[in-house]
Amino acid sequence: MECAPAFRGLAAALIMACTAPAVQAHPHMWIDARARIAFDPQGRIAAIQQDWQFDEMFGAYTTQGLEKGPDGSLPAETLQGMARDWMSALGEPISHYFTRATLGGQTLAFGEPRDATVRWNPQDQRLTLSFTLPLAQPVAPGAQGVRFDIYDPTYFVAYAFDAPGAVALADAPAGCAPAYQPPRELDWKTMQQLAAIPADPDALPEELFAITKGLTHRVEVACR
Repeated sequence: MECAPAFRGLAAALIMACTAPAVQAHPHMWIDARARIAFDPQGRIAAIQQDWQFDEMFGAYTTQGLEKGPDGSLPAETLQGMARDWMSALGEPISHYFTRATLGGQTLAFGEPRDATVRWNPQDQRLTLSFTLPLAQPVAPGAQGVRFDIYDPTYFVAYAFDAPGAVALADAPAGCAPAYQPPRELDWKTMQQLAAIPADPDALPEELFAITKGLTHRVEVACR
């Protein structure tokens, strides 16, 4: 059985997942996500706060062999170490927190992430990473709006924003509202192509990169 990183960047710090032929199909990991767009006192967008709840298989594998309490809990220092390592890996250029922000077609820079925490639920075997990703400079969205795109261009991770209130605003002025757009649905042929991507993300053909870049969860925030 050949072992390879489960997905680019973050996986290198999280786990090495064994990729037998039966489990090589993409995506390798599923995340139930939440995003809150946070405003500052001047009514500008200052940050995006995210919660990523990983799937049960990932949680069980990642915590295998770790020292746990009688109730299955993990020590605080273990969870803090996970948060530190994961955020370091997510900062790599290929992943860059799987988040992009634009205003009027211009890319907005992010500052250093903060408030990163990892929680472990021993009942459902799920890990949750929460973090705040501030903009380097807060921006007023205006009527044109600020757009956030959340996706993994290598298609190792699949996101879902299905829970009620999964996309929300924090401390927003009156007249501001979010609009969420899920990724477009794939036809069967394209799904089969993506499922056959090799475990090595460097082998992803350019034509498939073009497809995965369109699999973005888009949040647009405008203020009128």
